[in-house]
Amino acid sequence: MNVFEFLLVIVSIVLGLGITELLAGFVRILRGELVAGKLHALWMFVILQLQVQLAWGLWGLRSKAEWQYPEFLLLLLAPVLLYLAAAVIFPSVRFDENLDVHLIRRRRPLFLLLAGYVFVTGLFSWFLFDEDLTLTSAIIRLPAVAILVALAITERRRLHLVLGLVILALQLWFTYLFTFVVGAAQTAA
Repeated sequence: MNVFEFLLVIVSIVLGLGITELLAGFVRILRGELVAGKLHALWMFVILQLQVQLAWGLWGLRSKAEWQYPEFLLLLLAPVLLYLAAAVIFPSVRFDENLDVHLIRRRRPLFLLLAGYVFVTGLFSWFLFDEDLTLTSAIIRLPAVAILVALAITERRRLHLVLGLVILALQLWFTYLFTFVVGAAQTAA
């Protein structure tokens, strides 16, 4: 087991917990314990996509031979923020109203956690991947953080739906540009 594999264990556990939160909430919807809503479904999908894309994109760190403890904490913070967002998006007790009502009520912690995630992944791209902050990355990340902060403030559902779709489009574009393909490390012949 190399260092990357060792560190990825705890990161994968936290990512798995976040995905479990989403799936458990979805099961509650299927059982009729919760009433789904358009906004809520959109944000469930966005959070799941962020979790899967994070797991997928971490493959790029496989060649990093040496890790410092603060780097590991920075790496671990991203799945922790996604876990917290997945936990906040569902009510902890039975909720008879549409889940869109819950989402709007819990919008501040949810969208600030997601804005924090975008910020943290920008930091670990810079520090851990040794990537310069590219214009393309900044064009995607900065509006995403601004939109998420705006969503934390506003209660307007139509704006939440439109901006949620914009966030999803930005996230999918980012995935396509930066982490669409992963592959084996190049070996010398």
